[in-house]
Amino acid sequence: MNSENAGSGKSIVRNSLYGFSTWILPLGLSFFATPILVKALGDSDYGIYALVLGFIAYSFNFGIGRAVTKYIAEFRATGQDDRIREILSATFLLNFAVGLIGSVIIVSISKWLVADVFKIEPEFQTKTVYALYLSTGIIFSSMLIQVFSAVLQGIQRFDVYSKIYNFNIIGLIAGNIALALLGYGLLTLLVWNLIISGLTCAIYFIAARILLPEFGIGFGFSKESLKLVLKFSYGVIGYQILANFLLLFERGWITRKLGTEALTYYVVPMMLALYIHSFISSLMIIVFPLASELNENRKKLLRLYLKATKIVCIFTCFLAVTLIVLSKTFLTLWLGAEFADRSAILLIIHTITFSILAVQIVSWQMTEGLGFPNYIFKMFSVCLIIAVSGFVLTADLYGNTGIALSRLAGFAAITGSIFYIENWFFGNIQWRFWLRVLATLLIAGAAAGAVEYIVSSRLPLSWIYYLISVGTGGVVYLFLVWIMGLVTKEERAMVKGLFAR
Repeated sequence: MNSENAGSGKSIVRNSLYGFSTWILPLGLSFFATPILVKALGDSDYGIYALVLGFIAYSFNFGIGRAVTKYIAEFRATGQDDRIREILSATFLLNFAVGLIGSVIIVSISKWLVADVFKIEPEFQTKTVYALYLSTGIIFSSMLIQVFSAVLQGIQRFDVYSKIYNFNIIGLIAGNIALALLGYGLLTLLVWNLIISGLTCAIYFIAARILLPEFGIGFGFSKESLKLVLKFSYGVIGYQILANFLLLFERGWITRKLGTEALTYYVVPMMLALYIHSFISSLMIIVFPLASELNENRKKLLRLYLKATKIVCIFTCFLAVTLIVLSKTFLTLWLGAEFADRSAILLIIHTITFSILAVQIVSWQMTEGLGFPNYIFKMFSVCLIIAVSGFVLTADLYGNTGIALSRLAGFAAITGSIFYIENWFFGNIQWRFWLRVLATLLIAGAAAGAVEYIVSSRLPLSWIYYLISVGTGGVVYLFLVWIMGLVTKEERAMVKGLFAR
């Protein structure tokens, strides 16, 4: 795809819809799986499961594979296809080495982590150590998946990428549900995770090899290619390390100070709020490779940025309002009144946090696609210092609530980066755009929230009436967004046509 076609409205929305499928499917399956797993494993074992999954997702996931996406998109746009194989080989070697070293490190320190860092209860320590051992295999295969899936994103085959991703999610969650219902425990679930991860890695490899003519992995790459990957990746690695440390420290601190049961009451509402961020990321996955292609065409890049940011704000506002207004209702229906009493306030705080993060996604994806991930590293450093300081200061006095507020404070402190990035790349801050979007969504969001609250408070507690409340609020929200002209006729026709297809 050349730069003349990059960023066209149809390609953006079409690929966004493919990305959307990688959000809606995990959401739907997790909705059914979570209460089953919590009940089957118990609060303590589920807390350990969440802790280990955090290690799998964040311990050595440095995002080095994103270099493949960037340079495949950039080199294809500039006619440098001959350089793709070297970049792919260099990135694969780095990921392989990091995955192997990371696995060895985790195995070596797992007993110390369990006993001395996380302070796991003695009766659960052996099980947790074995769980960490199993996590190393999953981490290693995940590092390789990063490279092969990045190829599909770089050539903008989001249709294939989403199908493989959804296969992984269906296999993983469906297997976990079946094993839990059959009475199998924590370690068996992790063995299943390892099997699915290895199979997914193989499928991504085959797809990348078939769809990318320049595909090839070897040791014949130049030092210049390795330096190019490292130059781009050091910023990515930097902010990924900070993000990983934040999550692992957060979960470890809760386990150490409050216990594994408290971790369950923290991570479940956090998982729900995180789906806002995941949803927006799935829609905006196209921004990163397109920004690499449009590096020399700032006029088209600005149009892409404004269109994508507006979509993000519209979706984020409604999702946030619904989760905040109906937080206790949802948790009561989903996991029971006792769980809701302990976690409703956490769901509200986490929703605000991840909504703030979601609005920043487009600017950060664009910045990274243009080759400046080091800026994101600097911003996240500020976030980390504020959040971790808050964890340490508030855990003893305010428990989970203090920790959630500390995370919120960290992300709220760096929201100004959006305006800095706009001025940096486009020469000015898009004040008119932001005033129009915020004014419209403030009115639409407040009206939708009021309708949801009134309807839900006057109806009995059930899923049917919950959906009626959300649906009524959604109709009001969309009507106001529509009549206030936030979505253009061209954008409405584009989305309608794509859904019709």
